[in-house]
Order: sequence, then C-alpha cells, then structure tokens
Amino acid sequence: MSPAPLASQLLLATILLVGASGSARAAGEAETRQAIWRACLSRTFEIEAALTDRNLAADAAFRTCRSAEDAYLTALARSPLLDDDDVARARPMLAGRIRSWLVGVRG
Repeated sequence: MSPAPLASQLLLATILLVGASGSARAAGEAETRQAIWRACLSRTFEIEAALTDRNLAADAAFRTCRSAEDAYLTALARSPLLDDDDVARARPMLAGRIRSWLVGVRG
C-alpha cells in the first residue's frame, strides 16, 4: 500500500476514534452531532430514493444535511488531537463512507 492511501486511512481512523472518544465533552458533542447528521442523511435519503435514482437521492441528502455535517466536523475540530486542516482533509473520506452506507446498506 502506498504512503498516501495509508496516511489517509490513518487520518480517517483518528477522526473516527476521536468522534467516539477523546475528552468527555468534545466526544459527547461529536457523537451527538454525528448521530444528528446520520439521521438527517438517512431520513432524507429514504424520502428521495422513493422518488429518484439512489445516487441522486444520496446527492440530495448531502445537500439537505450540509449544516448538520458542518456542525459535526466543527465538533471534531474542537478535539485536541485534530485541527481544521485534518478535518478538511478527512471530509471527502467521511462523505465517501457515508455515501456507501446510504446507497449500499439500503440496497
């Protein structure tokens, strides 16, 4: 495995770990914000998927839930282990994982 994908995977693992642990307040906020974001995506995807193609439904869900995603990533950036640059680099990876979850799990 080349260094770039490995570094990306390590960054994502760190972000997910911080989202699930870290300081009690920061972790609690990040977990809450992640749950709100995922619930918004799930709810919006289900509605949109009934009306259109699953990939278009996922796009619509991401657009609709952008503020919830921003709140989640802001909560992650408050962690002492991550900074804004880390979160910015991880955003596409998180989006890809969530897109796979939306389109794949509900298939």
